[in-house]
Amino acid sequence: MGDDSEWMKLPVDQKCEHKLWKARLSGYEEALKIFQKIKDEKSPEWSKYLGLIKKFVTDSNAVVQLKGLEAALVYVENAHVAGKTTGEVVSGVVSKVFNQPKAKAKELGIEICLMYIEIEKGEAVQEELLKGLDNKNPKIIVACIETLRKALSEFGSKIVLLKPIIKVLPKLFESREKAVRDEAKLIAVEIYRWIRDALRPPLQNINSVQLKELEEEWVKLPTGAPKPTRFLRSQQELEAKLEQQQAAGGDAEGGGDDGDEVPQIDAYELLEAVEILSKLPKDFYDKIEAKKWQERKEALEAVEVLVKNPKLEAGDYADLVKALKKVVGKDTNVMLVALAAKCLTGLAVGLRKKFGQYAGHAGGPPKKGKPAAPGGTGSIGTKNKKGVETKEIVEPELSIEVCEEKASAVLPATCIQLLDSSNWKERLACMEEFQKAVELMDRTEMPCQALVRMLAKKPGWKETNFQVMQMKLHIVALIAQKGNFSKTSAQIVLDGLVDKIGDVKCGNNAKEAMTAIAEACMLPWTAEQVMSMAFSQKNPKNQSETLNWLSNAIKEFGFSGLNVKAFISNVKTALAATNPAVRTSAITLLGVMYLYVGPSLRMFFEDEKPALLSQIDAEFEKMQGQSPPAPTRGISKHSTSGTDEGEDGDEPDDAGNDVVDLLPRTEISDKITSELVSKIGDKNWKIRKEGLDEVAAIINEAKFIQPNIGELPAALKGRLNDSNKILVQQTLNILQQLAVAMGPNIKQHVKNLGIPIITVLGDSKNNVRAAALATVNAWAEQTGMKEWLEGEDLSEELKKENPFLRQELLGWLAEKLPTLRSTPTDLVLCVPHLYSCLEDRNGDVRKKAQDALPFFMMHLGYEKMAKATGKLKPTSKDQVLAMLEKAKANMPAKPAATAKATSKPMGGSAPAKFQPASAPVEDSLSGTVEPKQDPKKAKAPGVSSKAKSAQGKKAPSKTSLKEDEDKSGPIFIVVPNGKEQRMKDEKGLKVLKWNFTTPRDEYIEQLKAQMSSCVAKWLQDEMFHSDFQHHNKALAVMVDHLESEKEGVIGCLDLILKWLTLRFFDTNTSVLMKALEYLKLLFTLLSEEEYHLTENEASSFIPYLILKVGEPKDVIRKDVRAILNRMCLVYPASKMFPFIMEGTKSKNSKQRAECLEELGCLVESYGMNVCQPTPGKALKEIAIHIGDRDNAVRNAALNTIVTVYNVHGDQVFKLIGTLSEKDMSMLEERIKRSAKRPSAAPIKQVEEKPQRAQNISSNANMLRKGPAEDMSSKLNQARSMSGHPEAAQMVRREFQLDLDEIENDNGTVRCEMPELVQHKLDDIFEPVLIPEPKIRAVSPHFDDMHSNTASTINFIISQVASGDINTSIQALTQIDEVLRQEDKAEAMSGHIDQFLIATFMQLRLIYNTHMADEKLEKDEIIKLYSCIIGNMISLFQIESLAREASTGVLKDLMHGLITLMLDSRIEDLEEGQQVIRSVNLLVVKVLEKSDQTNILSALLVLLQDSLLATASSPKFSELVMKCLWRMVRLLPDTINSINLDRILLDIHIFMKVFPKEKLKQCKSEFPVRTLKTLLHTLCKLKGPKILDHLTMIDNKNESELEAHLCRMMKHSMDQTGSKSEKETEKGASRIDEKSSKAKVNDFLAEIFKKIGSKENTKEGLAELYEYKKKYSDADIEPFLKNSSQFFQSYVERGLRVIEMEREGKGRIPTSAGISPQMEVTCMPAPASTMSSIGNTNGEEVGPSVYLERLKILRQRCGLDNTKQDDRPPLTSLLSKPAVPAVASSTDMLHSKLSQLRESREQHQHADLDSSQPHPSGAATASSSTANIDDLKKRLERIKSSRK
Repeated sequence: MGDDSEWMKLPVDQKCEHKLWKARLSGYEEALKIFQKIKDEKSPEWSKYLGLIKKFVTDSNAVVQLKGLEAALVYVENAHVAGKTTGEVVSGVVSKVFNQPKAKAKELGIEICLMYIEIEKGEAVQEELLKGLDNKNPKIIVACIETLRKALSEFGSKIVLLKPIIKVLPKLFESREKAVRDEAKLIAVEIYRWIRDALRPPLQNINSVQLKELEEEWVKLPTGAPKPTRFLRSQQELEAKLEQQQAAGGDAEGGGDDGDEVPQIDAYELLEAVEILSKLPKDFYDKIEAKKWQERKEALEAVEVLVKNPKLEAGDYADLVKALKKVVGKDTNVMLVALAAKCLTGLAVGLRKKFGQYAGHAGGPPKKGKPAAPGGTGSIGTKNKKGVETKEIVEPELSIEVCEEKASAVLPATCIQLLDSSNWKERLACMEEFQKAVELMDRTEMPCQALVRMLAKKPGWKETNFQVMQMKLHIVALIAQKGNFSKTSAQIVLDGLVDKIGDVKCGNNAKEAMTAIAEACMLPWTAEQVMSMAFSQKNPKNQSETLNWLSNAIKEFGFSGLNVKAFISNVKTALAATNPAVRTSAITLLGVMYLYVGPSLRMFFEDEKPALLSQIDAEFEKMQGQSPPAPTRGISKHSTSGTDEGEDGDEPDDAGNDVVDLLPRTEISDKITSELVSKIGDKNWKIRKEGLDEVAAIINEAKFIQPNIGELPAALKGRLNDSNKILVQQTLNILQQLAVAMGPNIKQHVKNLGIPIITVLGDSKNNVRAAALATVNAWAEQTGMKEWLEGEDLSEELKKENPFLRQELLGWLAEKLPTLRSTPTDLVLCVPHLYSCLEDRNGDVRKKAQDALPFFMMHLGYEKMAKATGKLKPTSKDQVLAMLEKAKANMPAKPAATAKATSKPMGGSAPAKFQPASAPVEDSLSGTVEPKQDPKKAKAPGVSSKAKSAQGKKAPSKTSLKEDEDKSGPIFIVVPNGKEQRMKDEKGLKVLKWNFTTPRDEYIEQLKAQMSSCVAKWLQDEMFHSDFQHHNKALAVMVDHLESEKEGVIGCLDLILKWLTLRFFDTNTSVLMKALEYLKLLFTLLSEEEYHLTENEASSFIPYLILKVGEPKDVIRKDVRAILNRMCLVYPASKMFPFIMEGTKSKNSKQRAECLEELGCLVESYGMNVCQPTPGKALKEIAIHIGDRDNAVRNAALNTIVTVYNVHGDQVFKLIGTLSEKDMSMLEERIKRSAKRPSAAPIKQVEEKPQRAQNISSNANMLRKGPAEDMSSKLNQARSMSGHPEAAQMVRREFQLDLDEIENDNGTVRCEMPELVQHKLDDIFEPVLIPEPKIRAVSPHFDDMHSNTASTINFIISQVASGDINTSIQALTQIDEVLRQEDKAEAMSGHIDQFLIATFMQLRLIYNTHMADEKLEKDEIIKLYSCIIGNMISLFQIESLAREASTGVLKDLMHGLITLMLDSRIEDLEEGQQVIRSVNLLVVKVLEKSDQTNILSALLVLLQDSLLATASSPKFSELVMKCLWRMVRLLPDTINSINLDRILLDIHIFMKVFPKEKLKQCKSEFPVRTLKTLLHTLCKLKGPKILDHLTMIDNKNESELEAHLCRMMKHSMDQTGSKSEKETEKGASRIDEKSSKAKVNDFLAEIFKKIGSKENTKEGLAELYEYKKKYSDADIEPFLKNSSQFFQSYVERGLRVIEMEREGKGRIPTSAGISPQMEVTCMPAPASTMSSIGNTNGEEVGPSVYLERLKILRQRCGLDNTKQDDRPPLTSLLSKPAVPAVASSTDMLHSKLSQLRESREQHQHADLDSSQPHPSGAATASSSTANIDDLKKRLERIKSSRK
């Protein structure tokens, strides 16, 4: 109690943080009382608990947490500071409350979230809830959806933003969890209630069944508009008043509220935008100008199709709109004018507001004055505006009387009377009423123009009282926000707002109102109005404040659509103002514009005074390097944050690309007169120069020009090859100027002007070439590279054998290509010329060509490049191929699209829009990255927008060359004693010790500084880059250099490990995987070098590595365990132990479990000495975890202690001290259990820890502790030991076994030989004959098998379906051992269904999961298949067991096997055909040996299912039918054992589901024929008695079965002569023995057709052989004589081979012929042959015959019985991967035993007929025992020599 009294004295807030749960509970209870008592919401008491509220909701004790939640709810409801805690508390609720089992906790959690929404924190709450939807725990997802649904239901769609929810809905509908899908359905219904049909388009792609369910629910919803039932705090007072009004004046107001909510969300907002610019036909702009109207029509039709998309992605539509405008304005064909207008309408509808900037192009400039009346002008502009903007209302100007009338309908009467009262207080009261009324008004009901006219009414904007004025301005803002505010209404108020913007007291309100108007009427229009008003009056304060407002507005709204030209003239006026404040504001505005427009803005102000210009430059300097902020406003008003998504993505992009197009461009074509052109082409160079000077002046003056420049291109092109080099240079300068002036539009001149510039690169003068290169770069910067690379022009240039041209052009390409993410296919045309450059006489050309080679390869791929060498001379080809190989190694990855790397350098006519999906490309390729190319790649994507292009673009060309050389050196520089010095510094505390929970900046900076002396600069830049992809590159480079720089790596090891610990804190999985991959290689290298980690290195790395062992991803955990494993080779295990022990204290249960498992492995591998500080302390700590609340942790702790028990025996109980009764009983139970059966854990370890010398023999000792001793566990024990040769030293001596070493007596043996093991191994062979010397008192006999082993068999069978391949194989092998021994096999009786279920579950798992897993070795899968099939064949050989399989299980099994046979993925594998053949054989076995009623029934049900299933392939049904045919063939022998009543019931059900008409609709006629054949055969065999077997059918009239049988009986009575089996089975047109010759000929023709086809040739030959055998007098000569000699001899030879096979092959029946086409026997077998199966020896032929044909020898013929080897036992298939380099003792013993077994079996073969059944690979009881005696004697001899 002492403790209690201490905490009870603490203040409440400290109790709430106390570590004792009682203290916290008490704290929360008291806090709850305090919260309920505080009356003042602003009381300072609330702030005390601000930091604690998160802990209230995330308390780890469930009871305490409930109380905390109650307190938190009251806090949120009453504290004014509660809003600050929203994010952390809601995130806590999502992660720690929603997963609680108690419903009360969840309810409180939801209430807290809703309360936060009520206190105006809806957005933050919604953000956290949406994050919760990504959680892996379905409980959390369900609770988050439920919370969102309740919020929407209560608060309505104005408060809860619907777009983000709708965006994730389809994903929720796809969830695996039914609960999540159900909850998603409920929220979809709730959303539909609010927005009706706007929800349909986003959900159109969900599952049709779900959609149908939704439709059904939606129909049930009431049609009235929903109303919110709960309000935000700010609305609650209004709500109360509204209710009073409603009570007083009926429901008049309520009606207004109704209509508002429903149309609020526009379906448009929820649609995905479509990008259409890139889809325009390439020749669109040419065709639209074509002379033929048909071509113009084609072009327009292409556009018409594209603009039908309901929502278009923003982009640069200027050119398209201009082209369409031109058609509308100038085309003579009326039809085309209409079509173009239609296209413009489509564009406007698809772009909505984003079309605003082009509306001016399309329909003439919008008028500024009063807008036209709604039905007015009909210009395209207004039409579009109307069509598009449902919200931008164009309304006529109303008279003052109409306005008063409308206002009085919605405002209280007193309010209108007091508007112009002389008493300011009355006016203020009136404004308050006015404001409340506006706040409550419904959007659709609000007469905006009438209301603002009332506000403008006397005294209007001349109001003298500032309070009234402030409120008036606030009301204007409210009306603009809440109503459908038109430009007409804006015109009424803007003047007044501009007048008040400079007012000290009202200025802010005026700005707020202006912003609201800008949001309603779009910023470009509002800004233009406001600027013209501000500069048409004299007040400088108003002017400067207007400019300030505009600067801010541009940042908030983005720059799109603004009229730069108008701004610039206003800004120039402002710069000339006398008032300094106006000038300063103007310069600030220019700075903001600079962010969007870039350096080109300065051109307009070059003629300002130098002093002013320097101020402007200084402002621009400040802005340099900054990127424009993402717009936060102007994103389609009232649309619940509307196109947030779209706009955010588009705006910066528009800024980068389209902003240049906003600059006013001058048309200069009229100045390019014919005189000027002739001047440029004059003979006299001086006149030519004059002409060029004039052109330069024209461009200079215009600043920005339109793309139409008349005949100038041709004139300038002529000057590029002027004999006067000065003029060439001048022309190049003009072209450079032209590129800047024309901007991106210059791309249309690339072909006629750009390519000639490239020709100049071949000039002999250095300075001309430099000028040409600068010009080409200036152009490429504007156009991107696509235009240059398209077509043959570039390859033609490269073809010219000019060394200067070649080297410059290749150098330019080498610089540009790496920055591109894709290139036109025409690039391949350059390759032949590139190859000729590789062999050019000029050394520089060769070097440049070699440099460019990797970049060509990066885009074209190695294969294409290698293919292109085909046309070279042989000598050249070899050289080029060698260079290609070298380049392949240096090939860089394509640059990833960084967030903003979408600027012009990337090129293309459309604004480059790269999806983030391109990022991973980097990953996959970065493995091959050779460090050389890195700086270019790092730089290029950084050149993001035009704004930066001037400085950014040229950077790479210079720096990359410098840095390229630097990269060739080593990446780690060996500094003598560097590492020792760093350790000293850390010891002496000169630097920070590497110890943190998350890495702070100072650690990263310190590491950077330490690395600077010993890591290459460029690598360091990659290592500390902010982008994870650079970390991936760094790791790839480090992997490459690992082997070559061992010394450097070891010298910097401490730094490398520290850097890797930083990577462990990254969230990116790809980096983590790469880092772990590198670590595995690193520790392998260190152990090879026999390096030992220093304490410093270990302590700064291992703890962070251990954190990762708790990762949720399995792959990562495995990797970390593998690394820990390898670390034991370079750092003592005893020192690792404490670090891992520390890891068991983690909060992460996965980490605890993995660490405990690792501790077990350490003890198992290195004995008890690893336990630090002492075994006792260590074990006590481990034992604590037996009581852990997590199951995996408990198991791991128990397993670890069991492991110790196996090494140390009962002493464990002393070491672990006292445990609680429950824990002790769990431990004892586990120890007992581990003694009874092979535990799964060691098997898992085998596969996880191949390097560890692992003592699995300790596992063997577990196996032997209990009485259950079936053979499978023995074999498992032997097999698991075989993997671990060095195990012996850790094992207690009586468990050691190493036959070979003992026999050779090489002195290395440390143990005696336990007899137990020998005798058990003997038992495998002769359990009955040899008396067994027992050592133990309890002697388990195999006669007790059934009583003892049921549980063992259950356990092993359960492992068959394991997801882990090795576990499954292990279990299958054990079962196989049992099945192969006749005397043991009956142990499986009673378990058959269970085993088959496990097997087909495993088959399904392989089919769905393993085959799709890229990481899995396909050999593993083949091995697993082999085991499964081998097991089944063994099982279905034993008839008594095979008959136990029930119908349902057989159906699923056959489904699994047929699916496997049809799996095309298997065929592609090396061993695939073999697997399919084995499955074929197995299917035959299943059909023959199962209970005939069950299998026939199963096949009928399977056929029915496969015909019903739409997804099922026709091939599947076909194979099922082939199985049925097979069964039909067996019927004569099996008819008496079949339960006919059941079969007829199944056929009845089949015919009920598939009446005759329905069956005939099937694509194939086979189902009908199959059914008829089956019934026909049954009738034939049973005769009229068959009608007595319809007892199980309740209502015989439901199907045609009875009628059909009656018909058949009647028919067979009428007919004489029996029909051959063959036609019955084939379902063919029944040819009986006396059939007409024509039919016989048809039949033979069919057979010969098969022989002639490639696929069915074998089947055809077999049928022909059967036919000849049956009708020996049949004449096949006519069919042969028309064919070639070759064909005749082929047929004869084929028949001979079949004869040999059938007759000489130990009576292998024809029915076993499996065709390679994956079909179960397709070969007809006449009755005579069929019976031969049964009559050889009264028994069936064993599978060994087929196996030898199919699996081992794979020969066609010529084997006789004496040579028959047995198939290798399954164990030999398994031994490959597990066996280490050194063969262990057990391994050798194993091989001796298998040799022995083989020799005995060969001995048997000599005197047993091959058709006698003996499970393949198993011994039979009758064999001689000489060899076993021999082995026993040998062991006796060894033992006696040891004594």
